[in-house]
Amino acid sequence: RVHAAFTGAAAGFSAGDEPTARRRRRTTVTDARAPTGVSVENLRAGYGGREVLRGVSLTFQRGETFVLLGPNGAGKSTLIRVLTGALRPTQGEVRFASGRRAVGFAPQQIALYPWLSPRENCIAFGRLSGLSRRDCEARLDPALTLTGCAPVAKTPVARLSGGYQRRANIAAALMNAPELLILDEPTAGLDAEGRAHIAAVVAGLRASGAAVLLVTHDFEFAERLASEVGVLVAGALVAAGKPADLIAARLG
Repeated sequence: RVHAAFTGAAAGFSAGDEPTARRRRRTTVTDARAPTGVSVENLRAGYGGREVLRGVSLTFQRGETFVLLGPNGAGKSTLIRVLTGALRPTQGEVRFASGRRAVGFAPQQIALYPWLSPRENCIAFGRLSGLSRRDCEARLDPALTLTGCAPVAKTPVARLSGGYQRRANIAAALMNAPELLILDEPTAGLDAEGRAHIAAVVAGLRASGAAVLLVTHDFEFAERLASEVGVLVAGALVAAGKPADLIAARLG
């Protein structure tokens, strides 16, 4: 149960909470101030001596949605692990403007307690992330309202449609008021109507001033929502910028 809770984010893992690594071997994730939200600078990371990310630099701006595209094995999951603090980079920095280093993560697999309601899940994840019960209560209704979960707030998650489960997954990730919200394949398994609802949620998140990182293979969904697009291939960022600029640069 605890593993499921923390795998989901979900409720607000704060990056950089691990013990400081030996400085001779790696550069630690810092909270030095980033002027526009969250920035990644010359990031390198991997597993067992195998480098997966190779010098990735990008910025997630407040009030915008950064869509990360790339084939399987490109390093998208590794980047997510670094941003959430689950993996330390071997080189580079992740900088947060506020210094709180709060990250919300809604993974592709629904990471909720199925026998609890969206309301109860949000409180559980809020408490697991270190919030007081008073803070949980204060943040609960805004999270449920923003994600459209208010009508089903007291219904067990197991009885909800896939679309509502996705929305509840995002609501739980919002409980720590994250500076960066990461959504991994939020439309997976949804029909057109469900995708439209999730698109409305993402638009609302952007309007609230959060920086949103959207990882997806859904090009149509990405096109509708992207403020910025990055393309990750074999651990390197091969293209990044506004969608119209990228199209113009590639196609003329």
